[in-house]
Amino acid sequence: MALYQCLLLGAPTPEQAASFSATFDECLGLFGLQLGRDYTLDRGIQAHFSEVTATVAVFFGAEGAEYTEATVLTRLGVPVVPVVSTAARVGAELPPSLRNINALISDPADSALRRVASAALQCLGLLPAQRRVFVSYRREESADVALQLFEALSARHFDVFLDTHSVSVAAEFQAALWHRLCDSDVLVMLDTPGYFNSRWTTVEWGRAVAKHISMLQLVWPDHKPSRHSRLATLKRLSTDDFVGTRLSATVVSDVALELERVRSRSVALRHANLVGILRTAIEDLGGAVEGVGMRRSVLLKLPSGNPLVAYPVVGVPTSLDVHECFNLCDTRAAAVVYDHLGISDDWVQHMDWLAQRVGAVKWIRSREADWQLADIEL
Repeated sequence: MALYQCLLLGAPTPEQAASFSATFDECLGLFGLQLGRDYTLDRGIQAHFSEVTATVAVFFGAEGAEYTEATVLTRLGVPVVPVVSTAARVGAELPPSLRNINALISDPADSALRRVASAALQCLGLLPAQRRVFVSYRREESADVALQLFEALSARHFDVFLDTHSVSVAAEFQAALWHRLCDSDVLVMLDTPGYFNSRWTTVEWGRAVAKHISMLQLVWPDHKPSRHSRLATLKRLSTDDFVGTRLSATVVSDVALELERVRSRSVALRHANLVGILRTAIEDLGGAVEGVGMRRSVLLKLPSGNPLVAYPVVGVPTSLDVHECFNLCDTRAAAVVYDHLGISDDWVQHMDWLAQRVGAVKWIRSREADWQLADIEL
């Protein structure tokens, strides 16, 4: 049985159906998931539909589009992503039972439907619900663009970290900054000529590499990047991309769409890295990885033969992750797996407090996985 199901509903055009399917397949492929084996993508409810499989429905609105699957999907609590052409057309393009759900407005520039695919992946638990971005820049060279991206991406529902706007008064600045970097899906690097002349931007870049966070590297006109990371996607800017000291609206829109693609890849790579560390640790101890489960979980066999449901978390884990892990484990032992490096001391204390009160779920630091798995085995 597949782990995930996606249903296309409503009245998608042939172009919409083809674009969404291609992008959805591309994104799930990043997680190592295969169509047919691990997930299905169907037009409506088909005979092989399973009521116990994680499911999302994408409803493409249109004049007169019908929602005949409403009774079944409502009973099962399946999330639905409504897509409409404009905000003013919600009443005309969606059936009454979907009008109370916040719809996604089509973006003509998003021909690959990346925003729609990202929303579907979020509903399936493959991408975090929060879309976190960290802007790294030198104030002397690119403050206007940094602020422009903060405003534009926030308006597109990204949770953007900008040093001048995102740290609370009286908070310890550097600790708050590193904590937010750890929890970011993508680092947007404004690669100006003096970027690596600053100690702080250099450290931000290096720590993003250490955390395996993918980067969208915006290279300033006539500037040759002095350092490269395999985690970076380069976007070279020309003087025509600027209006004064800011980017043109077209470039900002391109950056937002590119972030959707880089974000999916970043989360998939970091998840794969956590799973790889787990695999090495458990195999060194004489156990094995037996497979993958729903919502990115991994099924381990301890050396004793006992099962363990591992729930790798990309970024900073929360009590919601503990809840999710608890729901997945049935009667089996369970553990949330995360990379603790860079997480603030206050949050680590909070997780320790939580661990003491939710004994059914253990915490495993990925960089100490073999050490802690040995303790669970005992």
